[in-house]
Amino acid sequence: MIDVISPNDPLFLLGVAFAAASLTRLVGVAISGQVEADTQIFHWFACVGQAIVGGLMVRAVLFPSTLLNDTLMLDRILAVSFALAMFFFFGRRLLTSSLAGVVTLAILCVWRDL
Repeated sequence: MIDVISPNDPLFLLGVAFAAASLTRLVGVAISGQVEADTQIFHWFACVGQAIVGGLMVRAVLFPSTLLNDTLMLDRILAVSFALAMFFFFGRRLLTSSLAGVVTLAILCVWRDL
């Protein structure tokens, strides 16, 4: 006897999610040859994406809603400032500046707890 598949079944939901993700990627691959990447609409999407990331970063530093809220605002601003300085000092290396900011915030938090 064949059981009826419930829409709440985790395997069914996983299959639907996999199908949706695969279908959109297949369509993207199929039409990628006809799309020109150097157009105004793609530049606009890039600008919107960068604005969203920038806004989320400012919100995370100034108005955190996670454990970061337990740290001092001065420590967060100092860590971001140091990371920005390292970004330009090391020739715009994102990984180096990100690590510098994280290490700076960790050192400041440990130092404040002593």
